[in-house]
Amino acid sequence: MAKYKFLIFVYLISVISYSVANFLGIDVQILYRVPFIGIRWIDVAILVVAGSYFYSLTRTYDLIKNNSLIISWCFIYLLFESFQLLRSWQATDTAWQISGFLCTLSFFILIDLSTFKIIEDKIIVFLKNLTLWGSIVLIISNVYLFYSFISGNVIFTDLDIRVAIDVIGAKETVSTVVLTPFVYAFSLYFIKNEIKLWKKVVYIAAILSIYVSLVITFQRGNLFTIILLTIIYIAMFSRKPYQAFSKLFGMGLLICIFYFLFGNTLRQKGYDPIEKIVETVQFSMDVNNPDWEKGRSIPIEYAVLAWKKNLLIGVGYNDLYHYGLPVGMGAAHNFVIASLFQRGIIGTGIYLLILFILFGNSIKFWSILRREESYQND
Repeated sequence: MAKYKFLIFVYLISVISYSVANFLGIDVQILYRVPFIGIRWIDVAILVVAGSYFYSLTRTYDLIKNNSLIISWCFIYLLFESFQLLRSWQATDTAWQISGFLCTLSFFILIDLSTFKIIEDKIIVFLKNLTLWGSIVLIISNVYLFYSFISGNVIFTDLDIRVAIDVIGAKETVSTVVLTPFVYAFSLYFIKNEIKLWKKVVYIAAILSIYVSLVITFQRGNLFTIILLTIIYIAMFSRKPYQAFSKLFGMGLLICIFYFLFGNTLRQKGYDPIEKIVETVQFSMDVNNPDWEKGRSIPIEYAVLAWKKNLLIGVGYNDLYHYGLPVGMGAAHNFVIASLFQRGIIGTGIYLLILFILFGNSIKFWSILRREESYQND
């Protein structure tokens, strides 16, 4: 598990680097990249996992059986992406191409986890530690964003409503789009099952910081993800009505604590929590609003036009600016469209097939855990 601990350490440090760079007034790329080499630390961690996989193949006593399907498709996908890199080499900035391909190599994480057995207790300990340290990182990031918001050291994007901090060299950021729902879901679970009080406090603080960020960042995706995870948590971990009621009461208590601690300050800044959450939901549903898609339809149109000229394999490691998109506009903010643009029908199909297999395996694994839990309770 050492390689995964290193990977998570690098990822969490990269997440917090955004706030640190703003606080110190330095280029965030200094923190993102290895000195003198220029490669990103997160890329180094991915390469470590990939290299470790081939080294570990010399051991055959701890291999997992019956996972050949997903492993095979992952290797097919990596071969396809290698071909895409070669055919589009130097079509755009080579540093961007290399970084993109190194991110693709993160599929070795899935291959490695599908190949070698890991003791269940080690997985549980790893998830607990990741939730704890991920909570601490989110608390620091969200608290710093809130402090910047209160002090006026922020910028406003998307209709002058979404709060963000301005960071030098922020051409790329290590997003919390995965970390936030992960921490939220596992914090809800561990609050009840954790024995140590200080860890419970950390989990509660992380959840409260997520609530604050939902109000001031106006992230529709994050809001609905949090709502969905809350519903899943209550439904899946409540065998009896009183358990569901206790969880609803606990969630209500957390929201009341959040409103009591931050409501007045947010209202003074024009961000009443209730009004902003309602506004976010209404804005998400008002598809007739001319600002609803925030100008994203333009790059999507360019991406679709470019894909139609390369239906099967897309354009490879290239960008929309070479296909007529005006400079300064963002990429196609749609996974399927962006994937079709770069990978075409073949690459996107393989990618979605891997996700489908992974989802099916996850359902099977969840069913096994639930049965084991039932046997233990009986």
